[in-house]
Amino acid sequence: MYELDNSKDQVMTAFKVALVNLVMWTRDHYFPPSYTHATWKRLAPFFHLPGMVTQGQNMVEVVLRPFNDKWYNQDLEALCERVNAATPHLPDGRRLHFSIQVKEVGRPILDV
Repeated sequence: MYELDNSKDQVMTAFKVALVNLVMWTRDHYFPPSYTHATWKRLAPFFHLPGMVTQGQNMVEVVLRPFNDKWYNQDLEALCERVNAATPHLPDGRRLHFSIQVKEVGRPILDV
């Protein structure tokens, strides 16, 4: 008989529960009312969005790339507005600001 060491499993379970609680708290405080009962499957695209973080003396700006979907972009705009209206601050006192990257009008390769 071998004794199993499940301490790593317990730590991972604690991290998973903490992450789920953080996502649900974010959903409840910042997402539009239509996301009241949203699960991780519906929220995941927002947390996987690529973007860029710019740090300044008084503010940290997070610029997110927009979705290809019109409805998701409307929800993303509402999310950014709600976060910015709450004026969250980081532990070091800097303000956190979210925005959506403006799509650049590119030139077709044939015009070059």
